[in-house]
Amino acid sequence: MVKLQATSSKNLDNLEAISGVIGDKFTKGKAFGYTQLRDEFGKGNISMTLVSNDISVIVFDVVFYNETYLYLQGDSAKVVDFIFCLEGCIDHKFGNQSNFNSISFRQNTIINRSQTTTSIIKFPVDIPLKISLISYNPNLNKIDHDDLNELRKNAFNCLSDFYNNENQLYSGRVCFRTSSYVNDMMRYSFQSPSEILFKEAAILNTIASQVDRYVKDISNNYDKTPLRLYEIDKLLALETFIDNNLSENLSIRRLESISGLNASKLQVGFKYLYDKTVSNFVTEKRLEKAAKLIYESDLNVSELVYSVGFSSRSYFSKIFKNHFGVLPSKCISNPDLLVVNS
Repeated sequence: MVKLQATSSKNLDNLEAISGVIGDKFTKGKAFGYTQLRDEFGKGNISMTLVSNDISVIVFDVVFYNETYLYLQGDSAKVVDFIFCLEGCIDHKFGNQSNFNSISFRQNTIINRSQTTTSIIKFPVDIPLKISLISYNPNLNKIDHDDLNELRKNAFNCLSDFYNNENQLYSGRVCFRTSSYVNDMMRYSFQSPSEILFKEAAILNTIASQVDRYVKDISNNYDKTPLRLYEIDKLLALETFIDNNLSENLSIRRLESISGLNASKLQVGFKYLYDKTVSNFVTEKRLEKAAKLIYESDLNVSELVYSVGFSSRSYFSKIFKNHFGVLPSKCISNPDLLVVNS
């Protein structure tokens, strides 16, 4: 068993301590740290980013070879942790509990821990993991007239009841909207100013989407998923099929046939998992594929239309411009317009 420890306020010292136990080399900047796992402990890396004095994130992109525990210990103030498993799953318990609770794949999870409580995360063995752990550690006793900090406090007011409770775990609905932000968080590095800003934006978007899902769950009493586990598995398989077959007919009737789920269940499932209708989900996937093809190929607009499954060039151009803010014909001659307008 491997035991790792982190406190609320030591920031990059946390990752340096973790690296000292299982890391090969620790790289440290002013607002980020990075360590690669030593061969005997696993493969992959662990990174940490400081967004502000009250928000930090540790990202695990690893496979552990030993049962590994992370002990999160309070020291000066309450902490709210936003946990999201982009890949794999983990277990959690507070130090005074005897049993662990499972945090599932892409399940929206928020944990409130007090200054005196240890929060324990158990990582599985030999399973690929992509986990984000964002910690919000505000100093509520500090008088701060910074407008941005005041805005952030106002944004977190919706969590006030949750924050005021002692040692609470909220495990809500599966949240696929959050997954796109966590994926961006892991994709961007610190190699350029733009990447740093994109990474920080992805971290804040991750928090915002998790808070948004929490508020909707609480206000609508979503205590239980409207889907069974086997239905979620079918929808995940369907997502993969859609990604790989965007040029084909993806009508509701065809998706019913492929998934074995009826139209009503498909709509409920896509709204639950992706916060979109089936039609909007497929359309956005096709537009994203078209944008990628503009960068990676020499296709003209007509060829793009065919490649991503649209039947009308004029309709494609219209919704492409609505989505990206620029016509596809202009992007073909200048792909950088996609970056400027997205």
